[in-house]
Amino acid sequence: MASSRRRRHVVSGVFGKATGNLFLGGPANVSWEQALKGLGAEDAARVPPGLPHSAAQVAAHVQFWQAWLLDAAAGQAPAWPEHASAGWPPPGDWAALRAELLAGQARLRELSRDPDFAAGTTPQGQPWAAMLVNFAGHGAYHLGQVVLVRQALGLWPPPGGGDTW
Repeated sequence: MASSRRRRHVVSGVFGKATGNLFLGGPANVSWEQALKGLGAEDAARVPPGLPHSAAQVAAHVQFWQAWLLDAAAGQAPAWPEHASAGWPPPGDWAALRAELLAGQARLRELSRDPDFAAGTTPQGQPWAAMLVNFAGHGAYHLGQVVLVRQALGLWPPPGGGDTW
């Protein structure tokens, strides 16, 4: 029994570190903070020719879903949008959006690194670990889009560089 408990914490520690790195950046990808560094409101709102979204639109989409997940993790019952388009809210104030996105990413990293939380299940019976991995992947996918948008606008790399190593 003690061996099983120890193994669970070792596995959840590895899971937490790997998943947490997807939320805030790690050895495999640039962080959200770095990807958004030096990006002002005007440039964040620009949609490059040939691309469907601005960096601000992508950030608002990710922030929408991370807020949904954080509400669910806090025991609330957030409604699932009726249509995918509802998950793409207008960005609003860029500074506030950026701050909310980064704070949410930090909180999701904490939850990923909490072995008791990750080992639990949602009210619908889904493992929290699976939900966190799915949302971390979703965020990493869209983080790549932000990098691409910045590249298309000639705004990459950000101040301090675009790599984490």
